[in-house]
Amino acid sequence: MSIRSFRGSAACAALGLFTLSACGSGDDTDPSSRRFRVRIENVAPFQNFKSGRFDTKVSGTSPGPLAPGDSYEFSFTAGLTHRLSFATMFAASNDWFFGTEPRGLPLYSVDGQPLSGDITSQVILWDAGTEVDEEPAVGAHTGPKQATATDGPGPKDFTPQVRRVGARPVLSSGQTFNLPPLASMIRVQVAHDAATHRFTVRISNVSDDLSTLSTSEGIKPVRISPGVWVVGAGNEPLFTEGQEDRGQGLEALAETGDATALHAWLTPRNGVATPLSPGIFAVHNAAAPIFTEGAVDRGQGLEALAETGDTARLASALASTPPTGVSASGIFTTPVDASTPGPLLPGHAYEFTVTARPADRLSFATMFGQSNDWFFGTDEQGIALFDKTHSPVTGDVTSKVYLWDVGTELDEEPAVGPHQGAPDWTVDTDKTVRRVPPSRYGTPLSQHLRVTFSVE
Repeated sequence: MSIRSFRGSAACAALGLFTLSACGSGDDTDPSSRRFRVRIENVAPFQNFKSGRFDTKVSGTSPGPLAPGDSYEFSFTAGLTHRLSFATMFAASNDWFFGTEPRGLPLYSVDGQPLSGDITSQVILWDAGTEVDEEPAVGAHTGPKQATATDGPGPKDFTPQVRRVGARPVLSSGQTFNLPPLASMIRVQVAHDAATHRFTVRISNVSDDLSTLSTSEGIKPVRISPGVWVVGAGNEPLFTEGQEDRGQGLEALAETGDATALHAWLTPRNGVATPLSPGIFAVHNAAAPIFTEGAVDRGQGLEALAETGDTARLASALASTPPTGVSASGIFTTPVDASTPGPLLPGHAYEFTVTARPADRLSFATMFGQSNDWFFGTDEQGIALFDKTHSPVTGDVTSKVYLWDVGTELDEEPAVGPHQGAPDWTVDTDKTVRRVPPSRYGTPLSQHLRVTFSVE
């Protein structure tokens, strides 16, 4: 379940203990003991949830622009907080493109109703601000004629900012041009499948080659180019209104209808930028202080942590009745740059300290926030705090951390499932604590968090 609150995250405080230190006693007078600082960072690089390109018309066999009567379609799943952005060239122009508001269109309303139906009224014609504007389909550097222009690409725009194209744009000649209504050129429709949470977007060319685009050289055809789509959480993935093009490929799309560069730039930035929850830790010299792989959850609070990010019950169980071999336990709740407990967003870190002796190991667990019941943690053996020579282990130990399914709720697609955040959901068909396999979630763990040890 996703992180909406962290109820009872000051469990150690409720027991009269410090929330960012161990619940238990490490012997600082033992000459073989060392004090370790543990740092857990959320390093997710993801800027968008998903993205893709559309370039082949429905029932078509090869990429190309849309003529009247043609349509592109693309589909995706998305969650309650996601928004849709897209961009596709108005091919008769120098650098104009059809698209959404910079932050995209909300895919669900505040009361959870999905976006559906004809959304053409929410589509905008944008000027990328990269070339001067000539008369559509007539100017020497517009899309239909640029390939044969004798002087190469058109001159740079005098106002190099992404901006809206009005109904009567001023051209480089100083004259205005009467654009046909946007809805006479393009139609955008959205369908939603409630059972799969899948949206399907259809972009159609609804123009008439005999009447829609009237120019000084007569009626010209309207074509719509291949483009890109992005599902995000409210950032501005493609451009910012009033600012220059970012140089990530929008210029090529808006000037030539080539979505290749922008699609390539977006792809590696897709993923689930999940927050991490406050978590629990234990110092121990015997196996399985928190769970046993392949066994059913013990019912001591790991379920609450994995489903809601609530540390209270598990922290209390570890502190009041320590499992065999546990010398200290505690919770981490507050990011290092924050003053109050809360989730760990990308770019931030939790830190806590423990005192340990040779043969001691560290186990911890923190919720994968946008899931039903997954958590990041060590295996049941924990991570060794000392090597074979009894020297403290320091540096990056992320390779010893895994993504686990606690086996208490049925899994839904991360960041999409509607029951991530609800109090209860369907019981998992496999009730054992187990690693989440790459076939279920293939993103490398190192793209979510980094765990390091240092000695104080």
